[in-house]
Amino acid sequence: MNKEDQIFDLLEKFYIEFQDTKKELKEDISNVRIELKEDISNVRIELKEDISNLRTELKDDIKVLNDNQKIIFDKLENMSSDIKCIKEDISDVQMITASNYRDIVRLKSVK
Repeated sequence: MNKEDQIFDLLEKFYIEFQDTKKELKEDISNVRIELKEDISNVRIELKEDISNLRTELKDDIKVLNDNQKIIFDKLENMSSDIKCIKEDISDVQMITASNYRDIVRLKSVK
């Protein structure tokens, strides 16, 4: 066997090994792609579920806040009404007090 034949045989072996390695790499890449697609799909599903859960929680929280706000507004309205009544009562007391002072002055002037 001459050197050219030996080199050719050696190159042929390298070529065969290279083809095998290339085939293995293609299979590995294909498997990785499939796994990545599955992982991405799973992550999307989880994200959609998380977003849905967050929306539900937010809706519930907003409802609670709105209910509490209505309660606070009702209490403020009652307080406003109570304050108005108190002001009227104070005004009445001032008028009665003024009338009493007037009566006291009259009584003192009669003595």
